[in-house]
Amino acid sequence: MHFELLPYFLIKSSGIGVGIFIGLLIGLGMRAKGGNREGLIGNSVVVTALVVGLAALVFTALIRMVSYSG
Repeated sequence: MHFELLPYFLIKSSGIGVGIFIGLLIGLGMRAKGGNREGLIGNSVVVTALVVGLAALVFTALIRMVSYSG
């Protein structure tokens, strides 16, 4: 694997992570305002959206790195 290219793949995947973070922030925020806070990490919309956004960023970067390796 090409771990020296990991920062490059993280930058290329950042749009996906940010998009998922913003989408979850909006969606979970609306759900929490309706009174349903079940399933949130630390009972926080922001923390949950951040964790899932970072997970998507890392997962996408790893997929790109593996597919780059052939």
